[in-house]
Amino acid sequence: MKFDSPSRNDDSTSSHDALSADPPVDRMAVHVVWEIGLLLLGGGVLFAVTQSDTGPFAAESWAGFMSALVPVVLLASAVSISLRVGAVNLAVGPIALVSAWMFVDASSSGAAMALGMGLGVAGFAGIVLATFCAWLRVPGWAAAGAAGGAIVLWAGSAGEPAAFQLAELPSTGVLMALAGAAGLSIFLGLIGSFSGVRERLAPIRDTPAGERHGRSGLVFFGLLLSSVLAGGAGVVVAWTGVTDTGATAMPDPILLSVMAIGAALLGGTSLMGRRGGVCGTVFASALLLSLTWLAESRGWGFDAGWVALGAIIAGFLVTRLVEAMNTAEDAALPQSGKAGTVDDLREDESFDAGQDTGAYGEYDEDFANVGSGGDPWATTSGIPKQGNDPFGASGVFDDLRGAGDGFGRDQRGTEHRHGR
Repeated sequence: MKFDSPSRNDDSTSSHDALSADPPVDRMAVHVVWEIGLLLLGGGVLFAVTQSDTGPFAAESWAGFMSALVPVVLLASAVSISLRVGAVNLAVGPIALVSAWMFVDASSSGAAMALGMGLGVAGFAGIVLATFCAWLRVPGWAAAGAAGGAIVLWAGSAGEPAAFQLAELPSTGVLMALAGAAGLSIFLGLIGSFSGVRERLAPIRDTPAGERHGRSGLVFFGLLLSSVLAGGAGVVVAWTGVTDTGATAMPDPILLSVMAIGAALLGGTSLMGRRGGVCGTVFASALLLSLTWLAESRGWGFDAGWVALGAIIAGFLVTRLVEAMNTAEDAALPQSGKAGTVDDLREDESFDAGQDTGAYGEYDEDFANVGSGGDPWATTSGIPKQGNDPFGASGVFDDLRGAGDGFGRDQRGTEHRHGR
């Protein structure tokens, strides 16, 4: 299998770099301000949830909230990574579903084997998805849609997994999982904030879909990591969702995908790729989960999916804000789309007479004959010779054949009077 090589100059150079010698400038201030706003808003909504006497928080307290927050953070981080490499992974929910199914089905063999099966199937799905996008250069949404659809069809015919044989993940394990998920999300955000990393991601963003950009290795790695994180989210959902009867609930793939995409966009990751924040994914995930629990505790009577869908729409506005604040100054880019001055019409280099190769000498001779009153039809050009007067047979131009001055006067200076 051969991927695009990043050594090609025409593939690894972005359109922005082609216009300007300076590297593209990304401003992190907009992400910092937006993430502070998300932190304040999410904290206020979470405080309102804790003050409610009914609803999920009243029944499960902080342990239940953390158990529900871990998979949302992992899935949102998975979507954010795929967005940064320009191949959005819409199959995070179905991958979480198949990972949870495999984890539960292999739980009788021990926790290590169950984890290996759950994460292994997610890694296999990630390799297939990354191969489609990096090798065949299929758009990410199309490849992920096909992979997600195949998983959902398989789940519909696979039936229920075997009985879950492991104990429920304790509160300390949930806390460690949340710390790991949030820490990994913030760490990846910090890595993505470096200008060198963003410059390497620029060709993916600037290259039209289906064309070579020289960064297929990054796309492959990003989609593989995205799928593994989605598989980890499914494992956490199954491990923390054990009921009193010992059974465990399977995750809803559609709801998880919509929630993850909404949290990623609301957190400041651009739909156009390359750009994103640091802590915004974690803060947005906590905000969406808090809003969902608040709506349930207040009895507002609408499905939680509407909260996630609203987050996606709000994420469109956030993307527009991020892109607008990161647009380079007009003075730094050539004004190719505006009318220029007279100086713009001047040639960059003057013609050097010493560079004449004589290739147009034959045509120069034709023009010289015309200027001296000669007959251009008698030259040695590609047009055959026709004699002294190609129009003589018709007699139509007899009036013009005299040695007049061009104004209808003959040699004696008299005017020709036709019809008089």
